Order: sequence, then structure tokens, then C-alpha cells
Amino acid sequence: MEKLKINNNEQVSIIFKIILFVCLFSSSFIFFKYPFEFYFHYIIFIFLIPLFLIKFGFPRLVFNFLILPFFVGLINVLLGNYQLFDFIKVLGGLTATILFFYHFINYFNFKINILFDLYIKFCYFISLIGFIQLICFKIGFFWGYDYSWLFNKWAVIKGGIIGIRINSILAEPSQLAIVISPAIYVAIRNLIRNESFILNKYQSILILIVLIFTASTVGYFGFLLSLILVIEGFKLRYLTIGLLISLFLYQITYNNVYEFKSRVDSAFGLWIDNDFSILNTNNSSFVLYNNLHIAKENLIENPVFGTGIGSHEAAFKKHSLTGKVILYDFAFNKKDGNSLFIRLCTETGLIGVVFIIIFILKGFVYKPNNETQIINLIISQSIFVLIILSFIRQGNYMLNGLPFLFLLYYYNFQTYKELEFNSLLTKND
Repeated sequence: MEKLKINNNEQVSIIFKIILFVCLFSSSFIFFKYPFEFYFHYIIFIFLIPLFLIKFGFPRLVFNFLILPFFVGLINVLLGNYQLFDFIKVLGGLTATILFFYHFINYFNFKINILFDLYIKFCYFISLIGFIQLICFKIGFFWGYDYSWLFNKWAVIKGGIIGIRINSILAEPSQLAIVISPAIYVAIRNLIRNESFILNKYQSILILIVLIFTASTVGYFGFLLSLILVIEGFKLRYLTIGLLISLFLYQITYNNVYEFKSRVDSAFGLWIDNDFSILNTNNSSFVLYNNLHIAKENLIENPVFGTGIGSHEAAFKKHSLTGKVILYDFAFNKKDGNSLFIRLCTETGLIGVVFIIIFILKGFVYKPNNETQIINLIISQSIFVLIILSFIRQGNYMLNGLPFLFLLYYYNFQTYKELEFNSLLTKND
């Protein structure tokens, strides 16, 4: 088989590269926090979305996707389940974000390969910054590893393997691990299959090193999931090797990274022993446990449609275990549920959850029918990993360009089906 690569004959202007990069990865800087967080890239939205709408109009796809959440949310506001401002804030922000990324993709004539190529290169760039952060911390160069002088929603995260957890230009190490997960998939595939798809060998290794030093549990799970997908996990020999490597990494991390050990021990304490002591509740494991409890209680009361986009904070105030099972306030992630799955359960009910699951499964490419569809497989499976990690540990609908990845996932499958149809026509001829 000839060398796998993306045919990128069209040169993307540096302006469009900067615009896309800023809109994907500038979440560590905000102009103000109240009454809502105004991110740097919102300025780009304000200027470009009207121009896009004038040129392309309001896309039917976006209208069809948002019409049901609009009416469900509006009805729940009228019923007093949550505040009108929360509804407008979240639905308005989501609408603007989807519109911008849809029109950005449309501007490139839905050439998903080009945009995916850019995204992976961006992932390498922010991983390179993370690697520089790692080196600067080891040599004690403050300005090289602490970027709080540049970003006002950013901090050095203490702990991890070397004393800090690498987060590059993003607010949290887990955010970095999720954002670069498609590049992790590509890197693993390159190293196992001796390929240089978008990334060369050294770039692939660097990205994996940065992942290790995030000390992110969800990132490590993404590594395992990517490994299984790349080696086609149904082959028992390769699956066994992958599981052994993952077990080895787990043991090293558990024994050497306090935060990881604490989260694992707390998870066992909460889910197995129902132990709500301060040791088990003052960390991220309890945040997940508490928000799952909130989603379950809210689903019992509102099983079909949930309580509307932007309503998780209201559900949190109503169902949270803080102040009940534990007698102190521990209200982290009360707005987004700490998990896309949890938030969807709360705000969209079973209808929303089932819709997203069908969307993910339908868009997944497992085995290409010919070599021209291999790139579609890589795009599909790498973004699939990011979506799964977001389901577990990222509850913000708009953070770090999540709608952009969903749109790439969707249109990649459309391209795949078109190639499949053309292949059948060729065979029949």
C-alpha cells in the first residue's frame, strides 16, 4: 500500500489557521466572568457569524438540530424549572458556536480531510508547548511553565509525576488530554503501523510523552481505547498485549501519582463501600458521583425530555448530596455536570441521550471497503475517542471547539458513504 497521506493541495491562509486555532483553544482567557464567561474567541464570533449568515444563510441542519431543545427548554422555563437567563445563555452560546463552525466547514466546501489535518497539527503544537512546559519546570524556568501571566483562567496544577501536571495553554490537564486524543490515536497508529500520517515518528512520540505527564485518568483511558481501536481489539493476541501495557502503566501511575491513587481509592470507597468520609468526598471522584446522582434523580422526575438546555445548575441545587449526605458545600461542576453524558441525561432526558448514541454509532467507521476510505476510518475513530472522553469527563457543550469535532465526525461519515456509493457505481460499470 502506498504511503497514507492527506492530499492537501489547497493552501489554507495563515489568517484562517489563526482564526480556527483561537476559536478551538483560547478557553483559558476570558474578558469577564459574570453574568456569563465571555471568551476571547467570542469576538471572532461576533464579527464573522453575521457575514457567514449573509453569505450562506441559516443552515437547515442547525435549525433541525436545535428546534426541539428550544421548545423543551422554553416550556421548562415557563413551568419554573429553571431561569430564562440560563436557558438563553446556554442555548444562545451553543447556537452561535455551532453556526460558526458549520459555516467555517462550509467555507472549505466540507473538505473534512483538510480540516482534520489542521486539527492534528494544532494538537501537536499545543503538545509541543506542553513539552516545553515540562522541560522548563524541570530546569526551574518560571516563565516557561507558568502561563498565568498570559491567561487569566489558567493555573499551574500541582502534583503528577514530576510535581506539576502538564496542561499546556488549557485550563486543566484533563482538558489537554481530551483535546489531543485524536492526535493520540494518530500517534499510536503511526508507531504501530510504521506510518507517518500527518505526524512523523518523533512528533508522535512527543504527543504520547505529553499525555503521560498530564497524569489524567481520562487521558490514560483514551490511550487504551485508541490502542484497542488501532490494533482492531478483536484480535486476542493484540488485545492481550494492549491490556498488559495498560495494566503496567496503571500500576506505575497508581504507585507514583498521589492524585491518581486518591481518585481510584475514592471511587472504590464511594461506589463499593458507600463511604462518604471527607477522604472520599473532597475530590473529583465525588464530583462525578454526585452529578450522576443528580442526573438519576432528575431523570426519574423528567425521563423523556429532561428539564431543558442549561438546567443542570437548577437540578444541582435541587438534588445535590452536598448539605445532605455530606455536611459541607462541594459544588464543583454544578453548571456542566462534569460529564457530557450526565449533562445530557439532566437537560435532554432519554430522547437526547438516545439521539446522541445513535449519532455516534451511525457515524462510526469500523472497516473501510477500500484503501480510499482508510482516512475516513482514522478521522472517525480518532474523533470517536474524543467524544467518548467528553462523555466521561467534559460537560461543557462548547468548550475547546467540541461542536467542531461533532460536525467533522458527521460530515466525515457523509464523505465515507459517498465514496462507498461511488465505489459501487464503479464496480457495476
